[in-house]
Amino acid sequence: MTEVVLDNIDSLNDLALFADAYKKGHIKVNISKLSKELNKDRKTVKKYLNGNIPKTNRNRSKYLDDYRDVIINLLSDRYRSFDYIDHLYYYLVREHGIECSRSTLNRYIRKDEVLDGLFKRKKTQKFFERFETDPGVQAQFDLKEKIKIILETGEVQRVNVATLTLGFSRYNIREIVLDTKYETIISFLAGAFEKLGGAPKELVIDNIKCLVDKPRTIDKDAVLNVKFEEFLKEYNIECKPCMPYRPETKGKTETQNKKPSQLENYNGTYKDLLDVHEKMKIINDEDNQSISQATGLPRIVLLKEEKGDFLPLPPQSIQEKYHLSLKPVAVTKDSLISYRSNKYSVPKRMIGYKVDLIVKNSQLHIYYHNKIIAVHKITNNKLNILDCHHLKYETTTLKEELNEVIINEMRNIKYD
Repeated sequence: MTEVVLDNIDSLNDLALFADAYKKGHIKVNISKLSKELNKDRKTVKKYLNGNIPKTNRNRSKYLDDYRDVIINLLSDRYRSFDYIDHLYYYLVREHGIECSRSTLNRYIRKDEVLDGLFKRKKTQKFFERFETDPGVQAQFDLKEKIKIILETGEVQRVNVATLTLGFSRYNIREIVLDTKYETIISFLAGAFEKLGGAPKELVIDNIKCLVDKPRTIDKDAVLNVKFEEFLKEYNIECKPCMPYRPETKGKTETQNKKPSQLENYNGTYKDLLDVHEKMKIINDEDNQSISQATGLPRIVLLKEEKGDFLPLPPQSIQEKYHLSLKPVAVTKDSLISYRSNKYSVPKRMIGYKVDLIVKNSQLHIYYHNKIIAVHKITNNKLNILDCHHLKYETTTLKEELNEVIINEMRNIKYD
């Protein structure tokens, strides 16, 4: 039995989410510590952990009347998008602290003509039978492409979210990536395996162009990219490409791939790309701590059971071969970095830190802890500032800065 630290427990009702895992003996909880944190008697805490929640006569629909204007504003917002009831429900729990079930919210919206008209429901997807796998055997990889992100300045950016879902625990690793080139995707996969401390025996993938040269058909196997085959060989992983237009063969990630769309719930509020990463982490952590409908247990709990069954990672020298080739640079007190004698802006929160650079398609991609935080077009301008970074400089200060750059460059010139 594994002792689990239950984070973000703010009320007794939160404990009920772990009742099934606790009663089945999958997790061990420090009841004394929880009772102190919640300022409740140990017997009360244990009662809620066992799923014995007192019934309440509270009218939940009437309770949601207090949030009706909030819901109308969210569904009417020209930037935000709520495609699924789950997305709206988790947003309201996360940002407004509502205390009701998802089904209660769904009924409330259906009964309200105005709300029901505002809420755009997706067509119910066809049911596909799930195929279960043993611990450590399989992971599924997928990409949610071209998610529309709107910054508070009104600037629109498109991001992709790479997702690795473990077949047994349903645990997810998600990262924002700006492109779908081979080096970017392989770097994500290598990094995901490092976070897990091992690799699955099988990897199920879609027909992603950077990994698959020719897709699988009924009578022919897929032809994989030669570099990708080398990666699989070095990690000792068997690849299982799906057939085109057969999402049921990759159902676990197809289901989980709805989660990244929740990023659109915050459109118009993002300060910069760093903000988008932070929201993605909140959404992903929340998902991994929640109970999977397929297993009836929290994903984070089953991950602990699964970890011992992964394949060992290759030597460090091989792992590092698949990291992005980044160049570290320091951020100045003016929230700028230097590249080829020109200055480029980064978020103010990065002042005093080191960031990493890589050039892709005549663009300067700036990373912090392997997360993309800014993208600039490479120009001949001495100063390049993104609107979302809100940096203002006096003309005299700018001239002094440029003069210093020119003087330093002249000092490095060698004359015959």
